[in-house]
Amino acid sequence: MKNYFYKSTHTHIPMLLWFMLLMVIPACEKSTKADHEKQMDMWIDKLDRESRKMGIKRSVQTFDSLMATLEEVGLGDKMRYYKFMKVLAHRDSTLSEQALMYTDSLLQLFPTVQIREKYPIEYSKALLLKGDDFFKQKQYYQAYRNYYHGKSFLTGMGEICECARYSSRIANISFQEENYHQAIEYWKHELRELSHCTQSGNFQLEFIEMQGSLRNIGIAHLLRNEPDIALRYFREAKEFIDKHAAEFPREKNFIKFARIVILRNQAEAYALKGDTKMAEKLIARCLQHDPDIEWSYEVEQESRQILANIYIDTRQFTKAWEQLLILKKMAAASKNTAHVASYQKMQANILFGQGKFEEAGKLLISSLEADRIEKLRKNAANKSDVGQLLQQIQLERERELAAEKDARESLLLKSAILLLIALSIIAYLIWRNARKSMINLKAVTALNKVITQSNIVLQDTVNALEQAEIENEHVLKIVAHDLRNPLAAIISASHMLFWDETPSEEQGELISGIQLSAGKANTLISQILESTSDRERIVKNDVSLQEIVQSCIDMLSHKASEKQQKLQYRYESVTVPVDREKIWRVFCNLLSNAIKFSQPGGSIRINLQRQSDTVLLSVEDNGIGIPENLKDQIFLPLNNAKRSGTAGEQSYGIGLSICKQIVESHGGRIWFESVRDAGTTFFVELPV
Repeated sequence: MKNYFYKSTHTHIPMLLWFMLLMVIPACEKSTKADHEKQMDMWIDKLDRESRKMGIKRSVQTFDSLMATLEEVGLGDKMRYYKFMKVLAHRDSTLSEQALMYTDSLLQLFPTVQIREKYPIEYSKALLLKGDDFFKQKQYYQAYRNYYHGKSFLTGMGEICECARYSSRIANISFQEENYHQAIEYWKHELRELSHCTQSGNFQLEFIEMQGSLRNIGIAHLLRNEPDIALRYFREAKEFIDKHAAEFPREKNFIKFARIVILRNQAEAYALKGDTKMAEKLIARCLQHDPDIEWSYEVEQESRQILANIYIDTRQFTKAWEQLLILKKMAAASKNTAHVASYQKMQANILFGQGKFEEAGKLLISSLEADRIEKLRKNAANKSDVGQLLQQIQLERERELAAEKDARESLLLKSAILLLIALSIIAYLIWRNARKSMINLKAVTALNKVITQSNIVLQDTVNALEQAEIENEHVLKIVAHDLRNPLAAIISASHMLFWDETPSEEQGELISGIQLSAGKANTLISQILESTSDRERIVKNDVSLQEIVQSCIDMLSHKASEKQQKLQYRYESVTVPVDREKIWRVFCNLLSNAIKFSQPGGSIRINLQRQSDTVLLSVEDNGIGIPENLKDQIFLPLNNAKRSGTAGEQSYGIGLSICKQIVESHGGRIWFESVRDAGTTFFVELPV
């Protein structure tokens, strides 16, 4: 079989594009760093398509000249340069030494692990090319070792798509060694790996390799005398081409060529099945030589050879002889002697069918001798057993991994011992510190208990002092207000004493002294009345209300614990402009009252809820409740609502009046709902 069935290639574009390239090259100026990579890709694409028409050596010289126009050549540019020069040199047998040098130069671009991991695909391609070089030099072990390491590296980096190149390479080698079963398995590996490809527009991987693998599997089954299976894979390859051809409009010539090749393969399969009519029908579609399609001439040769064999099998010797004459002319024109032996066999079969046994025998003996020589040549080529070599390399790799694993386990064991010692020391230190902390915690708990109790007593004292101050101010206002009227009467009377007559000098001085003293007294009273309003002034700041409530709970939780009471706090985060100290006093007073008037073992629920324009705090207890006769006095400055708590706690009966003043000074409101012997709920609503 021809190698073009199993290798990937590109077709040429019309000469017009090459003339355009020749016009562009003299006009090239120094490329900028921003666009020279794109420019370089364009050069490679055009030279790749036109290299066979213009000549490989000229293409190499042209690419070197174009590279000289680049202002700065980076690592990626060097990778593309060496890879493409390797491709060009590989196409000309006289440049084999240069091709090896390009591969070595490419590999030298990856001296460190960091660079290899940064450019995993480029590094794997370099290993692939080096493996190809070893294979050409018949260093099979080194070749497969490069293939294996390259594929292992890609797998470790998660680049499954690129592994397809290695599977394809091993499959092709197995096919050439007539190990068709192994070739099929590796082409199936390639198909699975190609399914992981996500790079859009990669014609090589997404189209050529995919349809080529399907077709190659079919050819391998054909050579295993399994035409029905072969036809199934040929059909899948054709369906793939039909589905994806529109995605690559620039590659229409290659796609046309791929369709013709599949037709030829299908014809061979039908001929093997004995369906000569279908085979002949398909072959007729392959005999149209298209000069724009590279290798269509060779497809025509293969197709005519199949057609001639069909005519021989169906005893149409005249038609077979016509096809043989055409094949001989084509071979002579192309100076290709590779098919001479097969042509001799065909001619011998035709002569034998025509009864010319002597001539047929001579040709048959000659063709058998040619086959024997070719077989000896192949045996001398030292064919490699791909499967055996890969198993050997894999075994060596497993040994290397086992040695690395042993080294890691030894290191882990040593690290585990050191870690165990360190953990033992840390555990001892933690235990010792925990012991000390427990002793300190008990002392701190006792101290906190004393401090909390003192804070509660102090808070009640402060509340009582504030109430006393308010009452004093209230009394002061009353006294001051009552003094204003007598003073006003004194001042009025002093003006009327001598309404009808002029006072003496001494009398005038007395009256002036009375008026002056009364005026000063009146001013002093006014100042006293004005100063009493200062205590109602507040200073607002944006504070988190849930934190103020939590602070009160933290302070009074110990008091609740003493009565085995549970404090349940539910809240929504909300920030409100308030006077932090005064609002804290309100919340603490409400919670303190709830604890004071709840039975031991009861529950107190505190709920802070954000509403549309307000925030609502509720403190609910299940205590003794408020009697009906005291409900109207709860918020009065002077009231008779003093009651002892459930544990005999003292109550002054004045805290709620202060709470009401503070809440209302913030523009809010406070109220309660209570059922005697069932509990009380206090509500505080503040504007947001």
